[in-house]
Amino acid sequence: MNKLQTLIRTLLLLIVALSLPASAQQAGNGNPPLIIVEQGTHKLMRANAEVQRVAVGNPATADVSLVNRRDLLLAGKSIGITSLIVWIKGESQPRQYLVRVQLPVDPLKSQKPVDPELSQAIVDPGRGLEGQLPNLLAHRRAAIAASGGQKEAPIADASSVALESQVLTSVKIAEVSRKTLQRYGVNLMVNNGTAGTTSGILGSPGSYSSFDFKDGPGSAGIKGTLSRSLTDAFGLLITDSSSKITALIDLLEGRGLVRTLAEPSLLATSGQTASYLAGGEFPVPVTQGGTSGSGITVQYKEFGVRLSLTPTVLARDRIALKVAPEVSDLDFSAGIQISGVSVPALTVRRTDTSIELGDGETFVISGLISSNLTSNVNKVPWLGDLPVLGAFFKSTTLDRSDKELIMIVTPHLVRPLARDAKLPKLPGDQYSGKTPSFGHNVFLERGDFDSGFSR
Repeated sequence: MNKLQTLIRTLLLLIVALSLPASAQQAGNGNPPLIIVEQGTHKLMRANAEVQRVAVGNPATADVSLVNRRDLLLAGKSIGITSLIVWIKGESQPRQYLVRVQLPVDPLKSQKPVDPELSQAIVDPGRGLEGQLPNLLAHRRAAIAASGGQKEAPIADASSVALESQVLTSVKIAEVSRKTLQRYGVNLMVNNGTAGTTSGILGSPGSYSSFDFKDGPGSAGIKGTLSRSLTDAFGLLITDSSSKITALIDLLEGRGLVRTLAEPSLLATSGQTASYLAGGEFPVPVTQGGTSGSGITVQYKEFGVRLSLTPTVLARDRIALKVAPEVSDLDFSAGIQISGVSVPALTVRRTDTSIELGDGETFVISGLISSNLTSNVNKVPWLGDLPVLGAFFKSTTLDRSDKELIMIVTPHLVRPLARDAKLPKLPGDQYSGKTPSFGHNVFLERGDFDSGFSR
């Protein structure tokens, strides 16, 4: 009889232990049983005896309510873990449980394939992220999964990204500018003095601004002055002795070519901003006003080749790059005068953009094709419109400029050279030991110094 009573008592204790809750899992390591409930859902739990009181650790994570004396209704509110304590009538110690609220699973949605890049990461939705990830794109997906789809949700991120973080960015800036100039002008004058010999004069641009006419050979009296219409052109003076007519023709045709090539390269760590300037600074006087008078201070403005970039390595084949190259030159033709000091202007070519490309890939980040044409005609009314003869009563100017500009960027993932590795030759190393003798400088030096520059 005693053996039968002992068996019945053991079975009753086992039933009581397994009755609340039916879905609890043993957490192990001495922790209370674990109850899993999905966010936004309810779970019904039934006790084998009368429930006297319940308590939950964080009502914002999960909430519990009594339906009747034996039934409990557990509701999942937000992702997280909290505790649940249930007091049963007739038991000296309350029952303790861990409640885990996780993301709901849609039964109608097909199961997503396992992301192979997250195989070595531990993604705990609502809590944190651990392990190693191959790139930042995988880290971004893992972080979204760990935050439960909420980008601003705070999580404990103890993961690491195994990826090179040094980026060498090469920028090529090429500019070609072509200019065509044509100028033509004619001035006529009848000399009121004694006719001289027939003569002609050809003057270079800027050599003189006018011509003076005397009363015959050897005479000191000036009978007239003929001013040039275009002082920066070639001047052709023709004097006819029989008609006493003097003609001054200004002619100028010019063509120019300017080519600018800059190839700055800059090394930066992923996520950090680096800047580069190869050029100089020019002083700008600034007038300072005050009660006691005015003074002049000097401020320096930068010019040259400037490069500012911020690379972000997303993966081995994807680099996000914010790049801002700039090339500026001094332009004295467009300068101004400040307190008697000539201050030049700046001719600037710049761009600022953000792109994504792979290791070694190239993008044309900006380009410009510009064409300007200026034509001007100054003439005497009516006379300048006469056919053939009208050319002697007018001056024309044609100015055309064409410009092409292109900027190209290429990033590379790089690693530092190993310790004690042989460094590449630096520019100008071939001249470091150049100490020629007097005889070499006088008889053998040919000035071949172009071998140290790339073409």
